[in-house]
Amino acid sequence: MSCPVICQQNFKINDDLPDFKLWMLDGSRLTKNDVKDKVVVFKFWFTSCMPCLTDIPNLNKFVEQFKNNNDILFIAPALDRKPVIEKLLKVHPFHFKIAYSAMDVSSIFNKKQVYPSYFVIDKKGKFSYIDNGSKKSEFKDLEQAVLKALK
Repeated sequence: MSCPVICQQNFKINDDLPDFKLWMLDGSRLTKNDVKDKVVVFKFWFTSCMPCLTDIPNLNKFVEQFKNNNDILFIAPALDRKPVIEKLLKVHPFHFKIAYSAMDVSSIFNKKQVYPSYFVIDKKGKFSYIDNGSKKSEFKDLEQAVLKALK
């Protein structure tokens, strides 16, 4: 299910991925150029957001499903600073690649600041799925969007 125009904020399906720069927990940097020709699943979140935390086990299973597929990246830009995220991850392992202090990138993607928010980018660098807080707990819509983008 795609969101109606109202919840899509800045972007709609088939819009181009904007430029961005994320600082990852592993010390690397990630930009638009780094995700070229990949399907990218973004989850925008923060550590004190209960809905953001309760979906982590399902998301970890989702990542596991695609672990042998090099055409897909799972990226979770968080609003929090690095030490806060690292402390949380000791209790709640999260298998996405995690960016910290990502408020600037979040405000570009997620203008109304609804969390968690999900965006799938296809291999052509276009938005193929946008979900701002209306997700199904079993992630069927997200999963279908990813499978479609991988074709």
